Amino acid sequence: MKCQKCNEREANTHYTQIINGKKQEFYLCDKCAAESPEVAKMQTNFVNPFDMSLENFLSGIFGGSSPSRSIAGNATACPTCGMTFREFSKGGKMGCSTCYETFRESLMAPLKQIHGSTEHTGKIPSRMGGKLKADRKIKDLELKLSQAVLEQNFEEAAKLRDEIKALKSE
Repeated sequence: MKCQKCNEREANTHYTQIINGKKQEFYLCDKCAAESPEVAKMQTNFVNPFDMSLENFLSGIFGGSSPSRSIAGNATACPTCGMTFREFSKGGKMGCSTCYETFRESLMAPLKQIHGSTEHTGKIPSRMGGKLKADRKIKDLELKLSQAVLEQNFEEAAKLRDEIKALKSE
């Protein structure tokens, strides 16, 4: 396909622009794309995640500070394997299962930022399904109970309380 701007060279840049709900697509050659202010603006704002190390990625999430300094107290290294948070951020793998607990506080903020939550809410393994589903149901009912009490809907709150009590006794 030829460049839509110069009609001379082969188009190798696809640029889509949406203004007021109207979509326009442009196919440009390298030269015309480089001259286009819209494409140039997009290229300066684009960060290729594959061009950065895990350490740089994690330090970006932690606001530029060194992750190992944000660990509270003296827990700068895992008591079981001796791994530091800095080593984890360089390599991307924990040394042992204790590392997750040791670095828990340091991992919570980036997990929440990346995933929107620090708790798994996806699919449940079938062998664990019953208990996890019941725990989720109880948690949902407790939220509804709090909302019902705030709205002074005490009949609904009593029903929810009884349902929670029944689920917890199972």
